[in-house]
Amino acid sequence: MDAFKKNHASVKKTIPLYIGLTVGFCGSFTSFSAFQRDVFLALSNDLPTPIDYPYPAAAGTISQSSTVPRDGGYSFEALLAVVILTICLCISALKLGAHIALSLDPLTPTLPFPLTRNLVDRCIVLLAWGSWLGAIVLAIWPPDRPSGPSSRGTWANETWRGEVLFALVFAPVGCLLRFYASLKLNGLVPSFPLGTFAVNMLGTAVEGMAYDLQHVPLQSTAGLTGGGRVGCQVLQGVMDGFCGCLTTVSTWVAELNGLGRRHAYAYGTASVVGGLALLVIIMGS
Repeated sequence: MDAFKKNHASVKKTIPLYIGLTVGFCGSFTSFSAFQRDVFLALSNDLPTPIDYPYPAAAGTISQSSTVPRDGGYSFEALLAVVILTICLCISALKLGAHIALSLDPLTPTLPFPLTRNLVDRCIVLLAWGSWLGAIVLAIWPPDRPSGPSSRGTWANETWRGEVLFALVFAPVGCLLRFYASLKLNGLVPSFPLGTFAVNMLGTAVEGMAYDLQHVPLQSTAGLTGGGRVGCQVLQGVMDGFCGCLTTVSTWVAELNGLGRRHAYAYGTASVVGGLALLVIIMGS
């Protein structure tokens, strides 16, 4: 029975649908770089305040971008809160998902192998490449800017491109890089998934650099026209798309759950401390 389960698990991990759901959806849906950025912002008193936070903000109006100043000790507690809540909630979600999968196993239909391999997989390849090329075309010629610059010298409407399209352009690059890095490096050290660790550190470093560049003060308001705004949108796309899909919390937590206790503590501590150290050097400086 154990040999059958091991063989079934090894075969399952080669199915494109399984790889797409785990590596593509779950790995890209969760972001280790954004998690580390929130850890650093909590430590530096720059973490955005929840809208319903009762403490009066400095500007008098509470919004998603307002911050609440805290003493050094409370900043450290905020750091611990982000780390502990994120890890505990993700581990709980992993356990809950496993129980749900076991409960639904008798009701889950089995798709015929020839159907998925010969039809579904090929259709998904065409759909994926077509969607990516479509996002690139829309980023170059956005539909929300049909008439060029407005009379005030600023682009009429850049919201859709800035929030969606650039992230879609950079996302597949990060996802593919994470997949191949994990494929090549994770097996080198069985007790330490080197591939996942490497992409999480790389994505965190790129996240910090993009965040710093995005928040560099402009010399004049003229920088907001055209290039300045587009530059900020590209950096946001790098953070949300490339870094968000290059790094992963779901795979990281699944690996923590699968390792032995001593190796899990070493791997988890190295990931959190390493990512925070990079952001302290990059963003803190």
